[in-house]
Amino acid sequence: MANTDNSCAKLEIKDLHSQLMQAPNDIANDTLGDILNLQAETQKNVYGYDFENMTLRQVMDFWAMNTHAMIDEIHEATDALGGISNGGSAIWKRWKKDYAKYADMKFSDLSADDQLECKFEIVDMLHFFMNYAASIGMTSAEMYNMYMSKNMENRERQKRGY
Repeated sequence: MANTDNSCAKLEIKDLHSQLMQAPNDIANDTLGDILNLQAETQKNVYGYDFENMTLRQVMDFWAMNTHAMIDEIHEATDALGGISNGGSAIWKRWKKDYAKYADMKFSDLSADDQLECKFEIVDMLHFFMNYAASIGMTSAEMYNMYMSKNMENRERQKRGY
């Protein structure tokens, strides 16, 4: 089950995104870049990772650690999807009596706190995902452009019967 000791449901969430979007046009509105740059800065200044000088083996070791962390966060999100206040794990444990109740539930049926916990688990995943990109010097512009190009290609592949 997701770690209930680290609950984020009561964390104050400031609407920095709206403030940024209302900023004058001369201020960059690269929210993806802000996230990526902050994550890279955190890894460097808080944890001491020097991505620019890492060998490929060091990058691979860093990726292995982040893969384990990402999987852990995916498991926590899976539990949170079932509602932290309800024990959560019955969402995926078919042998539990509460498993059946989730067949007709929607995300909006969870309490506001449980919805927020699930969303924070997704944010935790984003931290580790961004570590992969930061460790190889990927920029937000590259990520955006490559994502859009790959998404278009994926759609075209489906049209071609992929």
